[in-house]
Amino acid sequence: TERKMTILFADIRNFTGLSETMTPQENFDFLNSYLSQMEPMIVPYRGVIDKYIGDAIMALFPESSDDALRGALAMLERLEIYNRGRARAGYLPIRIGIGINTGIVMMGTVGGIGRMEGTVISDAVNLASRLEDMSKIYGVPLLISEHTLHSLEEPQRYAIRFIVRSRVKGKQEAQSVYEVFDGDPPAMRAAKLRTRKRFEEALAFFFVGDIF
Repeated sequence: TERKMTILFADIRNFTGLSETMTPQENFDFLNSYLSQMEPMIVPYRGVIDKYIGDAIMALFPESSDDALRGALAMLERLEIYNRGRARAGYLPIRIGIGINTGIVMMGTVGGIGRMEGTVISDAVNLASRLEDMSKIYGVPLLISEHTLHSLEEPQRYAIRFIVRSRVKGKQEAQSVYEVFDGDPPAMRAAKLRTRKRFEEALAFFFVGDIF
Protein backbone atom coordinates (compact mmCIF):
# COMPACT_ATOMS: atom_id res chain seq x y z
CA THR A 1 0.00 0.00 0.00
CA GLU A 2 1.04 3.61 -0.55
CA ARG A 3 0.88 6.39 1.99
CA LYS A 4 2.59 9.62 2.94
CA MET A 5 4.89 9.57 5.94
CA THR A 6 8.10 11.02 7.30
CA ILE A 7 11.28 8.96 7.40
CA LEU A 8 14.15 9.48 9.84
CA PHE A 9 17.65 8.07 9.60
CA ALA A 10 20.14 8.46 12.46
CA ASP A 11 23.72 7.28 12.50
CA ILE A 12 26.67 7.41 14.93
CA ARG A 13 29.57 9.43 13.60
CA ASN A 14 32.86 7.53 13.12
CA PHE A 15 31.40 4.33 14.50
CA THR A 16 33.98 2.25 12.61
CA GLY A 17 36.86 4.02 14.34
CA LEU A 18 35.10 3.79 17.67
CA SER A 19 34.36 0.09 17.31
CA GLU A 20 38.00 -0.68 16.54
CA THR A 21 38.89 0.32 20.11
CA MET A 22 36.43 -2.20 21.59
CA THR A 23 36.11 -5.95 21.81
CA PRO A 24 33.14 -7.61 20.05
CA GLN A 25 31.30 -7.89 23.37
CA GLU A 26 32.00 -4.24 24.19
CA ASN A 27 30.66 -3.29 20.76
CA PHE A 28 27.36 -5.04 21.38
CA ASP A 29 27.10 -3.66 24.91
CA PHE A 30 27.73 -0.14 23.63
CA LEU A 31 25.23 -0.43 20.78
CA ASN A 32 22.52 -1.80 23.04
CA SER A 33 23.21 0.93 25.58
CA TYR A 34 22.97 3.65 22.92
CA LEU A 35 19.90 2.23 21.17
CA SER A 36 18.09 1.80 24.48
CA GLN A 37 18.53 5.56 24.98
CA MET A 38 17.23 6.50 21.52
CA GLU A 39 14.18 4.24 21.22
CA PRO A 40 12.21 5.97 24.04
CA MET A 41 12.70 9.28 22.22
CA ILE A 42 10.99 7.98 19.06
CA VAL A 43 8.00 6.02 20.30
CA PRO A 44 6.31 8.86 22.30
CA TYR A 45 6.13 10.92 19.11
CA ARG A 46 4.11 8.23 17.32
CA GLY A 47 7.23 6.95 15.62
CA VAL A 48 7.87 3.34 14.64
CA ILE A 49 11.38 1.93 14.38
CA ASP A 50 11.48 0.13 11.04
CA LYS A 51 14.90 -1.40 11.55
CA TYR A 52 18.34 -1.11 13.09
CA ILE A 53 21.12 -1.17 10.50
CA GLY A 54 24.21 -1.73 12.62
CA ASP A 55 24.54 1.52 14.55
CA ALA A 56 21.95 3.27 12.36
CA ILE A 57 18.26 3.74 13.12
CA MET A 58 15.51 3.95 10.51
CA ALA A 59 12.23 5.22 11.95
CA LEU A 60 8.87 6.05 10.40
CA PHE A 61 6.44 8.73 11.49
CA PRO A 62 3.08 8.12 9.79
CA GLU A 63 1.11 10.95 11.40
CA SER A 64 3.04 14.18 10.87
CA SER A 65 6.41 15.70 10.03
CA ASP A 66 6.31 17.57 13.35
CA ASP A 67 6.35 14.23 15.17
CA ALA A 68 9.57 13.27 13.39
CA LEU A 69 11.25 16.60 14.05
CA ARG A 70 10.30 16.64 17.71
CA GLY A 71 11.51 13.06 18.02
CA ALA A 72 14.84 13.95 16.42
CA LEU A 73 15.33 16.89 18.77
CA ALA A 74 14.47 14.64 21.72
CA MET A 75 17.13 12.20 20.52
CA LEU A 76 19.75 14.96 20.44
CA GLU A 77 18.72 16.13 23.90
CA ARG A 78 18.95 12.60 25.30
CA LEU A 79 22.33 12.19 23.62
CA GLU A 80 23.67 15.10 25.68
CA ILE A 81 22.55 13.36 28.87
CA TYR A 82 23.98 10.05 27.66
CA ASN A 83 27.33 11.69 26.89
CA ARG A 84 27.53 13.18 30.37
CA GLY A 85 27.18 9.67 31.73
CA ARG A 86 29.88 8.43 29.36
CA ALA A 87 32.19 11.21 30.51
CA ARG A 88 31.69 10.24 34.16
CA ALA A 89 32.61 6.66 33.23
CA GLY A 90 35.75 7.83 31.42
CA TYR A 91 34.48 7.38 27.85
CA LEU A 92 34.62 9.85 24.98
CA PRO A 93 31.35 11.49 23.86
CA ILE A 94 29.65 10.31 20.70
CA ARG A 95 28.00 12.37 17.98
CA ILE A 96 25.15 11.42 15.68
CA GLY A 97 23.75 12.72 12.42
CA ILE A 98 20.05 12.72 11.54
CA GLY A 99 18.32 13.13 8.18
CA ILE A 100 14.56 13.57 7.77
CA ASN A 101 12.41 13.53 4.63
CA THR A 102 8.68 13.41 3.95
CA GLY A 103 7.02 11.74 0.99
CA ILE A 104 5.05 8.85 -0.47
CA VAL A 105 6.31 5.39 0.43
CA MET A 106 5.31 1.88 -0.54
CA MET A 107 4.66 -0.30 2.50
CA GLY A 108 4.81 -4.05 2.15
CA THR A 109 6.59 -7.31 2.81
CA VAL A 110 9.87 -8.32 1.21
CA GLY A 111 11.94 -11.48 1.33
CA GLY A 112 11.79 -15.12 0.41
CA ILE A 113 10.12 -18.22 1.75
CA GLY A 114 12.54 -18.61 4.64
CA ARG A 115 12.88 -14.97 5.72
CA MET A 116 10.42 -12.11 5.30
CA GLU A 117 10.02 -8.69 6.85
CA GLY A 118 7.82 -5.65 6.58
CA THR A 119 9.44 -2.47 5.32
CA VAL A 120 8.96 0.67 3.26
CA ILE A 121 10.53 1.38 -0.13
CA SER A 122 10.55 4.61 -2.11
CA ASP A 123 12.63 7.49 -3.37
CA ALA A 124 11.57 9.37 -0.21
CA VAL A 125 13.34 6.78 1.93
CA ASN A 126 16.51 7.09 -0.14
CA LEU A 127 16.52 10.87 0.22
CA ALA A 128 16.21 10.66 4.01
CA SER A 129 19.26 8.39 4.04
CA ARG A 130 21.17 10.81 1.79
CA LEU A 131 20.37 13.70 4.11
CA GLU A 132 21.75 11.80 7.07
CA ASP A 133 24.93 11.22 5.06
CA MET A 134 25.08 14.92 4.11
CA SER A 135 25.02 15.92 7.77
CA LYS A 136 28.60 14.59 7.94
CA ILE A 137 29.69 16.92 5.14
CA TYR A 138 28.17 20.02 6.70
CA GLY A 139 29.15 19.12 10.26
CA VAL A 140 25.64 19.51 11.70
CA PRO A 141 23.53 17.00 13.62
CA LEU A 142 20.14 17.46 11.92
CA LEU A 143 19.12 18.09 8.31
CA ILE A 144 15.63 18.08 6.80
CA SER A 145 14.39 18.25 3.22
CA GLU A 146 12.26 20.97 1.68
CA HIS A 147 9.41 18.42 1.64
CA THR A 148 9.57 18.05 5.41
CA LEU A 149 9.88 21.79 5.93
CA HIS A 150 6.76 22.46 3.87
CA SER A 151 4.88 19.71 5.71
CA LEU A 152 5.48 21.18 9.18
CA GLU A 153 2.36 22.54 10.83
CA GLU A 154 4.23 25.35 12.60
CA PRO A 155 7.73 25.73 11.11
CA GLN A 156 8.19 29.00 13.00
CA ARG A 157 8.40 27.00 16.23
CA TYR A 158 11.79 25.66 15.22
CA ALA A 159 15.21 27.19 14.61
CA ILE A 160 15.74 26.45 10.92
CA ARG A 161 18.12 27.84 8.33
CA PHE A 162 18.76 27.07 4.69
CA ILE A 163 22.01 25.17 4.12
CA VAL A 164 22.31 24.19 0.47
CA ARG A 165 20.47 23.56 -2.77
CA SER A 166 22.16 20.81 -4.69
CA ARG A 167 21.52 17.64 -6.60
CA VAL A 168 21.62 14.97 -3.95
CA LYS A 169 23.22 11.67 -4.99
CA GLY A 170 20.62 9.58 -6.76
CA LYS A 171 18.33 12.55 -7.52
CA GLN A 172 17.93 14.31 -10.86
CA GLU A 173 16.42 17.53 -9.52
CA ALA A 174 18.16 19.88 -7.11
CA GLN A 175 16.93 19.66 -3.54
CA SER A 176 16.82 22.39 -0.90
CA VAL A 177 18.25 21.22 2.41
CA TYR A 178 17.74 22.86 5.79
CA GLU A 179 19.48 22.66 9.14
CA VAL A 180 17.40 22.50 12.32
CA PHE A 181 19.56 23.78 15.14
CA ASP A 182 17.28 23.80 18.18
CA GLY A 183 19.50 21.11 19.66
CA ASP A 184 22.70 23.18 19.47
CA PRO A 185 24.35 24.51 22.64
CA PRO A 186 22.63 27.78 23.71
CA ALA A 187 25.49 30.05 22.62
CA MET A 188 25.75 28.41 19.20
CA ARG A 189 21.99 28.46 18.72
CA ALA A 190 21.85 32.19 19.61
CA ALA A 191 24.71 32.96 17.20
CA LYS A 192 23.01 31.10 14.34
CA LEU A 193 19.73 32.89 15.00
CA ARG A 194 21.48 36.24 15.09
CA THR A 195 23.31 35.68 11.80
CA ARG A 196 20.66 33.61 10.00
CA LYS A 197 19.54 36.36 7.62
CA ARG A 198 23.07 37.32 6.58
CA PHE A 199 24.06 33.65 6.33
CA GLU A 200 21.20 32.84 3.95
CA GLU A 201 21.83 36.02 1.92
CA ALA A 202 25.48 35.01 1.55
CA LEU A 203 24.45 31.56 0.36
CA ALA A 204 22.04 33.08 -2.16
CA PHE A 205 24.83 35.20 -3.64
CA PHE A 206 27.13 32.19 -3.70
CA PHE A 207 24.66 30.02 -5.60
CA VAL A 208 24.09 32.65 -8.30
CA GLY A 209 27.86 33.16 -8.65
CA ASP A 210 27.97 36.67 -7.19
CA ILE A 211 30.67 36.21 -4.55
CA PHE A 212 32.56 39.50 -4.86
